[in-house]
Amino acid sequence: MVYIQNERLKLGVDITLGGAVTYLSDKANGGENMINSFDWGRQIQMSFYSGPWPYIGPNGERPAPEWEGLGWNPIQSGDAGGNRSKVISSEKRGENAIFIRSIPMQWPHKTGVAGECVFESLYILEGNVITMEATLINNRNDKTQYHAAGQEMPAVYTNGPWYKLVAYLGDKPFTDEPVTVIVDKNDKKGWPWVHFYTPENWAALLDDKGYGIGVFQPEVMNFNGGFHPNDAFKGYGGEKDGQTGHIAPVGRQIIDHNIHWTYKTSFILGTLDDIRSYAKENRTIRPNSEWHFENSRCNWYYQGKIKDTGFPIQDGLNIQFEKNATLISPLTFWQASESPFLEIEGEFTSEKNKELELVVEIRPVGKSDFTDWLNWSEGEFSVEKEKEMKVPLFPTKQTITVKQTIVSDGHPHKHQIDLSAIPGYQGAMKDIKISFSDAGKAKITRINLGK
Repeated sequence: MVYIQNERLKLGVDITLGGAVTYLSDKANGGENMINSFDWGRQIQMSFYSGPWPYIGPNGERPAPEWEGLGWNPIQSGDAGGNRSKVISSEKRGENAIFIRSIPMQWPHKTGVAGECVFESLYILEGNVITMEATLINNRNDKTQYHAAGQEMPAVYTNGPWYKLVAYLGDKPFTDEPVTVIVDKNDKKGWPWVHFYTPENWAALLDDKGYGIGVFQPEVMNFNGGFHPNDAFKGYGGEKDGQTGHIAPVGRQIIDHNIHWTYKTSFILGTLDDIRSYAKENRTIRPNSEWHFENSRCNWYYQGKIKDTGFPIQDGLNIQFEKNATLISPLTFWQASESPFLEIEGEFTSEKNKELELVVEIRPVGKSDFTDWLNWSEGEFSVEKEKEMKVPLFPTKQTITVKQTIVSDGHPHKHQIDLSAIPGYQGAMKDIKISFSDAGKAKITRINLGK
C-alpha cells in the first residue's frame, strides 16, 4: 500500500492491484475505510470497454461464459479469476499525489490475459477532495474501429455503511432544487444497478449520518449506481464483505486501437451540501454548448455504417458514411430559449449530387429523466414490468425533428439551422442526432448551439 493524507483525508492505493484505490477515509466521519474490496472488480479503478464481443485473447483464450457480453474489458485491479494486474512504476509526488503506470488484466478472462494497453492514474488530494486523472494508452493489434461503448469514469465501490444513493434529477440544475434519494433503506432497490440522467454531473453514496462520497464527472450526465445485494445488508459491513454501494459516471466513447484518452473525476468527501457545492463551483458545461473537433471527438460518437479516420483526430471529424448513418452528441443540457440555432461547420461531399439532406433529432428533457431505470432484469426485477409501471408516471417527451438541405460540394461551409421555428423546441434539451440522407463523406470542424 502507498498512502497520501492530510489533516482530514487518507487515500491508499494497492500497487499489487494495478494501483487501484482500496482505502479512503475521512476523519470528519470517523476515519473508517469506505472502499470495498470483496473481489477485484470493485475498489475505485479504471475500466474500459470495446469490441469484439466476445473478446478472444491473443492465444485463443476465451472469456468466462458469464462475462462474454462485456467484450474487450481491461480493468485496473485484476481479472475475474484472481490474476493481478502489473504495476510498471509508481511515484509518490510529495504528500498529496501518487502517479502509477500499470498493465491491466482482461476482467472477463480467468486465465491471466493482459490488456494490450497501459493505464496511467494520478491521484491528487486537496482538502476534502481527491481528483483522479485517468489515462488509457492503447496498443492493440486489432485495428478495427468498434462502435462506441459506455465507459465507467471510473467505477466506485463503497462498503455497506454508504448505501444511500442520491443525485439531482430535474431540469433546473444548480438552482438549489431538492435532490432525489434513488436508493434508501427498506425500499427493495439498489440491485440490479440502475441508471439515471443528472445534469449536475454528480452522484453520492451517504451513510445514516448524511456523510459519504460524491463522484463528480464534469463531462458526464449519465450515471450507474445502486447497492448490492439487498435491503438486509444496507448500513453495515467492511471492505471484505460482499455488500457494496456503487457509482459510475458512464460516458460513451470510441476506443481506438492506439488511443491516448484522459479524463478527470473528483471524489468529494463530506455532506450532501459539500458535494453539491463543489459540483456547482467546478461545472464546465456551458449554456450554449460548442464542440470544436480540432484534436478530439468531444465525446460525440456514431451509429450505423459510419467511421472516421481514427486516433489521433486532426483538424476535424473526417467521416465516411452510408445512407441513414448518424452522428450523436454526448448527453448534455441546454435551455432552448438560450440556443435558438444549431450551426454545423465543415466540408460535405455527397455521392449523388451537390446537396445533402440532414435529419436533426433533438431530445428534450422530460419526466422520464426525473427518475432512475433498471439496467437489466433479474429475479423479481423486470425491466419490462418497471416500464409498465413507470412510463405513465414518467413519460418520455417526443423527439423534435427538423430536416435541412445543405451544400455538399466538398468545400467549407457554415450551415445554420433555425431550431426556434420547430414546434416543441421549448424548455430543457439533452442531446442531438444528425443523420445523413445519402452516402458520402465529410470533414466536420465545429458544431455549435447558440444565438
